[in-house]
Amino acid sequence: MKKILLSIVAFTLCIISVYGEQVVGNYTLGYFNKTYEIEAGKPKNGKFAIYIQVSAERDYTRAMVGISSDDLEDLKQSLIQMKEKYEEWTKVAKENNVTEMTKSMDIKFPSATICWNASKWFFSFGCKLQPQFLILKGKHVVSIVKKVTASSNDYIDETIYWVFSDPKEIDALISQLDFETIKSKLETIENDSELFK
Repeated sequence: MKKILLSIVAFTLCIISVYGEQVVGNYTLGYFNKTYEIEAGKPKNGKFAIYIQVSAERDYTRAMVGISSDDLEDLKQSLIQMKEKYEEWTKVAKENNVTEMTKSMDIKFPSATICWNASKWFFSFGCKLQPQFLILKGKHVVSIVKKVTASSNDYIDETIYWVFSDPKEIDALISQLDFETIKSKLETIENDSELFK
């Protein structure tokens, strides 16, 4: 019952966000040499959904990792832990001449909603994100790769790719995820739109 209720709440936040989202920031990832948007939905009772754009399996697909503003601090803490482990393991790998490996990071991320839009929006709720440290041809990266299935259709799926090739990229993302800054941007956008009735 609790899971169903959480899914309904998450779905409601998704709908609000996807149809009323505003761009509140962006960040760049060097692995794909691409800049991604950070969006947020209209606040309701002081809460809002945050969507962080990521790469998808298909170039034309727009994919997002979504969380509630209630989970924003947990997400930031998980990203900080991931960055610290990334730096630690990179140092160990270089000191020991390790040139190829894949190792899962034992870091717990808050449950997320993955949504993607090809011809229309699809959602996958309650997704667990698991970062991995990889050394590929001497290059150290941290990736979160997740294959998800649409909650509305078991035959529709998508794979997302969230790949960091420098700890500074994680810092840059974290700096864009400040609750008060996002809330203030949303309020400014709403106040500006009220001027033009």
